[in-house]
Amino acid sequence: MTIDAAITEAVAVAMAPVLAELRALRTEVARLASLAAPAAPEPSMLSIRRFAERAGLSTCTVRRRLKDGSLPSVRVGGAVRIPASALQPSNSAQVAELARAARRPRP
Repeated sequence: MTIDAAITEAVAVAMAPVLAELRALRTEVARLASLAAPAAPEPSMLSIRRFAERAGLSTCTVRRRLKDGSLPSVRVGGAVRIPASALQPSNSAQVAELARAARRPRP
């Protein structure tokens, strides 16, 4: 065995644990990066169908609320969009009002 081959082999043996640790660190960094990846941003405006799904309402109910003005909306081209912020009431009085509005009047 030549001196160059002996040095190369000694360096490879000495570096093996370091290279294994480096591979493990790369794997861990990739795993952590995937956990920290930002989620897709929530849309600020929702279609009637998407709003109804998220609010647990029928599209007919959402359309009724749009017609009577209890839900804000904007027109974007020919489409009606509802602000996502309308999904969350701003205070307890608004929650009570929404609950009253959601009840069907008894005949």
